Amino acid sequence: MLLGIALHAALAYTGLGWIVSDDRTSPALALLVPATHGFRMPLFFLLSGFFTAMLWKQRGLKGMLSNRGKHILLPLLLSCITILPAMLGSILWAISHQAQSAQLPTTTNIWSAAATGDIGLVRTLGQDEALLNAQDATYGVTPLGWAAVTGKTEAAKTLLELGADPNALYRDHNAPLLTACFFGRTELARILIDHGANPSLADPSGERMRGSMRADRQTTEFIAGLVKVAINFDDVRAGRDQIATFLKADALAPSGTAKARTLPPWLRKLMVEPFFHHLWFLWFLWWLVGGFAIVVLLVQRLPTIPLPARLFSLPWCLLWLVPITMLPQALMHQRGQSPGFGPDTSAGLIPMPHVLLYYAIFFGYGALAHASRGFYAKVGARWYITLPLGLIVLPIGLRLGGEHAESIIANPTARHAASAASQAAYALLMTFGVIGLFETFASKHRSWVRYVSDSSYWLYLVHLPLVIVGQALLIALPLPAAAKFSLLTLSVTATLLLCYQLLVRHTRLGLLLGGKRCA
Repeated sequence: MLLGIALHAALAYTGLGWIVSDDRTSPALALLVPATHGFRMPLFFLLSGFFTAMLWKQRGLKGMLSNRGKHILLPLLLSCITILPAMLGSILWAISHQAQSAQLPTTTNIWSAAATGDIGLVRTLGQDEALLNAQDATYGVTPLGWAAVTGKTEAAKTLLELGADPNALYRDHNAPLLTACFFGRTELARILIDHGANPSLADPSGERMRGSMRADRQTTEFIAGLVKVAINFDDVRAGRDQIATFLKADALAPSGTAKARTLPPWLRKLMVEPFFHHLWFLWFLWWLVGGFAIVVLLVQRLPTIPLPARLFSLPWCLLWLVPITMLPQALMHQRGQSPGFGPDTSAGLIPMPHVLLYYAIFFGYGALAHASRGFYAKVGARWYITLPLGLIVLPIGLRLGGEHAESIIANPTARHAASAASQAAYALLMTFGVIGLFETFASKHRSWVRYVSDSSYWLYLVHLPLVIVGQALLIALPLPAAAKFSLLTLSVTATLLLCYQLLVRHTRLGLLLGGKRCA
């Protein structure tokens, strides 16, 4: 849970296109994000499966479901009417604050020259090839992207003539063609496609140009206000309709696998829209608890088959866990433009099947480990081997999941398999290693460790709105990225710990989040 606070705080300083993108970035924080993301939630779901099986053994199926409903489903429902609205408000405020505090570059640079249509300056500055596809420091948009934002067709033509790449991505992984479609810039969209813009590029939500052209009036006018562009939504809609007529049907199809393209739009929307935001894991956990209950009911009607303990012990468990974890891992990152590292995030009302299957493997292993060996299931044994091995596998997985992985393994099928294998191995090795590390050094009763453990659920549920607001407020401070990250993480954690002590720990909310507390 606490790793989640650090991960979300670090996102503003990585240049990865987070809600708040600070111009102060840190390579170390850019590494921290995938390194943490690659094992944090697998670890959570493995432990969740273990303790779900423990509750079933102690209280029976009804008792287990009652407990999980009280401590998982009920907090999620309450969060939907409290934390999630606060989350939306913090996002809107942070975006607005970031746009208001940012100053667009003066007309002495290529980005505002493209935005204002200053052809002479574009042609002069465009002689520097390094600038043609460069992202501006404030918004992370390319010169061609700014021409698409403001509809400066001649500036776009000039940039393309000078050699600008129509498929060069922004910091948030958008592209000029998607921008042109979003604002209904019909002529610009034609020009970009004629110069090689890829209609199959996906926006950050995972959809192709259809996703850029079906934004409603409120969203369109809000985004236009952020980038200080005056629009008439009726003109935008008419332009989008014209673009749709000259694009082939397959260019408008949702991105992803062939199976995903056949999904009805309403079903895909329920999967893609981030309804639960950072609380998606509670929704997933409830699905997995329900699946566990169904499996228990089915197994109770079958003869008892003892499970060999060695099957769930290191290193033997890796022989079957890595291959089956590779299967859903291989389906990750199908919606984006680069291979990526770690599992996808699925925050919709309907979980993405491959993501649910991925976490079900960890949950199921945890449950089977407890069912076969109980508290004697030392899943963290030999952590001093698995943890270093995980750290060795990390750079391999990052390289294979990077944008230039073909330089390592040329064959795409072999490269994809190696990437999935390294990521699956990393998640498992780090999960086992971290469990063993804490079993070794934090198993003895310490009051402060117990206190942090008790408070972690509350801290994670509430932290993200504060983190986003804090990231926006820190933009103006002339501090290094590491200093901002440290200040943000410590201040948010300290604030929430104080709130926990004064408002949560000895209240009904505290009982709901973790049961009865000691003084």
